[in-house]
Amino acid sequence: MRFLAISMCALALLPVVSRAQQPVASTSGPTVQSAAVGFRVNEAKVDDATKVTAPILARHQGQDVALMAVGVGAMIAGALIGDTAGTIIIIGGAAMALFGLYHYLE
Repeated sequence: MRFLAISMCALALLPVVSRAQQPVASTSGPTVQSAAVGFRVNEAKVDDATKVTAPILARHQGQDVALMAVGVGAMIAGALIGDTAGTIIIIGGAAMALFGLYHYLE
């Protein structure tokens, strides 16, 4: 019985002695670069001739998103109201949300 107790203590202390549970000093954990998948281009090697610039369009996406949000809100309010008035509000909210979605995707 004594041999079994000593062997269990030795097995419990074995990872501590072998430093199996100690963190490695050279790494500080996962990084964003190691999680990236695919090819990486070093920005220092890319010159101005190889860069492709897309024209920046001044779009008013804020209005489109607001139309979609208000439309969904009107649909929820119409569902809470119920009856004929609620149905009309739901249809109006759906039309507003779809109009905002159409302009957002355009």
